[in-house]
Amino acid sequence: MPSPKPRLLVVGFGMAAGRLLQEIAQLAPGQFDITVIGEESQSAYNRILLSPLLAGESDTSLLPLQSADWYRSQGIKVLTGDPVLELDVEARLARTASGSSHSWDMLVLATGSRAARLPLPGRDLDGIISLRTLNDANDVMARMDDARQPARNAVVVGGGVLGLEAACALQSRGVSTSVVHNAGWPMNRQLDSEAGEFLASTLAARGIRFISDAQCERFVANQDGQRVAALQMGDGELLPCDLVIMAVGIAPEVSLARESGMAVSRAIAVDGWLRSSTPGVFALGECCEIEGEQFGLVAPIYQQAQVLAAVLQRHAESGLNASLTDIAPYTRQALPTRLKVSGVHVFSAGDLDDLSSLASGASASKRTLAWRDKERGEYRRLWWQGECLQAAVMFGDVDDSGIYESLIERRVPVTASAQALLNPAGLALS
Repeated sequence: MPSPKPRLLVVGFGMAAGRLLQEIAQLAPGQFDITVIGEESQSAYNRILLSPLLAGESDTSLLPLQSADWYRSQGIKVLTGDPVLELDVEARLARTASGSSHSWDMLVLATGSRAARLPLPGRDLDGIISLRTLNDANDVMARMDDARQPARNAVVVGGGVLGLEAACALQSRGVSTSVVHNAGWPMNRQLDSEAGEFLASTLAARGIRFISDAQCERFVANQDGQRVAALQMGDGELLPCDLVIMAVGIAPEVSLARESGMAVSRAIAVDGWLRSSTPGVFALGECCEIEGEQFGLVAPIYQQAQVLAAVLQRHAESGLNASLTDIAPYTRQALPTRLKVSGVHVFSAGDLDDLSSLASGASASKRTLAWRDKERGEYRRLWWQGECLQAAVMFGDVDDSGIYESLIERRVPVTASAQALLNPAGLALS
């Protein structure tokens, strides 16, 4: 009689879990008895498309990562809208909000993250939304399309990638939008100040007001005291709004892991093979951290899914004490950033944490080069150390950004003049 398949329980059903199931289906089809449990009512979908959905540039049919038929064909049991509330790691048992129980031989936590919210007075007023889920996006669209009281003035709190995508989407739908940001320029973690100025000017040309170095004081209620009517700034200015999008970052969802006694810092601590401190329990995606690194971009999470699929297969074949030394662990990536807004082209790549020291020109081995065309709205700046390109920021024309990305990732010496560095077609690689 054949031995039963190992029971694999996946808690959380976002993009990380969806990609992991796809990797397992390709690497080890039919090898596990898989159950995946999600808090949302939908199966895994592409959250990256939520902003285009708001802008009317996409539709819900494009969101799902896989069809219901695909999960059935893979023998994957899908449970949605019933979050896991308790883990018993000794008994290897998970209990959901509905009271159902699910056993595991191996457990994967893919619980993702929650949207962070500023702890301001009035933060619980109606109309203040964190654009994190499909339900959030549907809520925003319903408010814009409300025939009785449509949203006409919005404030986006946070000038990072998500906040700017949301602001452009709202403005394109006829909602007068302002962005308030606690730094000197938009996307300050990805762009230098000059690229940020180009981006702020582009936002202004679209009718979006950008308020830098903003200090938010409180949300002001309307006459009935229930719905947001304005955001009061530190200088006393009131920004009228009947809709607020909070885009101030994420907080890893680690409550289940912490309550179960797993090692948790800011996120669930795992090694390069995605193993938590509890044997047989793994974590990936936004809920985990590896050597202090946390994750919010798709590319590293998809790499983790590939690694974890191989790890799970090895354990299924050889037990939890099996050696993993021949399986390449997750390795840190210097990932590029692109703003996904129609008509706005922004690119940055490389180790941007060192930009200030590089820009200072402190030594001959550290150099920076910039080119700008204000009439055409184009800008690029390159930083390199020795002969190796270390970072690049581009605004406007980003068609050749892939060349810079490759140079930074490969860390190969670049033997080129300054003019050639700004015209990658003329680059000569050693």
